[in-house]
Amino acid sequence: MINVTKESKDNAIVARFSGSIEESVNFDQLVGPVGTELHVSCKEISRINSAGVKAWIKYFQSLQAKGTKLKFFECSTAIVEQINLISNFTCGGEVESIFVPFSCTSCKSELIALFRCEDLKKRGCTAPELKCSKCSGKAVFDDIEEEYFGFLTR
Repeated sequence: MINVTKESKDNAIVARFSGSIEESVNFDQLVGPVGTELHVSCKEISRINSAGVKAWIKYFQSLQAKGTKLKFFECSTAIVEQINLISNFTCGGEVESIFVPFSCTSCKSELIALFRCEDLKKRGCTAPELKCSKCSGKAVFDDIEEEYFGFLTR
């Protein structure tokens, strides 16, 4: 089940999504009226199933058709996966930042770090080096760069 908290910031509505997006989702009801801009934090979206994807695209396409400017930030790995699988998943919206998975070579901890898409593009769509927050060992990117960062080159 998905939860949404909202706040107004400048000329935009900022909506923070958390939980799992499934068939029972009703974005119109959860988000409510939206003006000219909607910024969506996807940080706490843990999962999205196929029915959730359909509802997502239907909702955000309707906003795009009304001229609403869309921005997605703090995109979880579950959302990054969908952005890469479905070419119109962001419905013309900008993806500002994504979480990137890492694994420590020393203590084997799984880590996640937030990066701005603009910065990743400047790096040639490669993961930066990272130190483990637990043991200070070297953390390496824990996916396939060409696939995980693929949407950045579209």
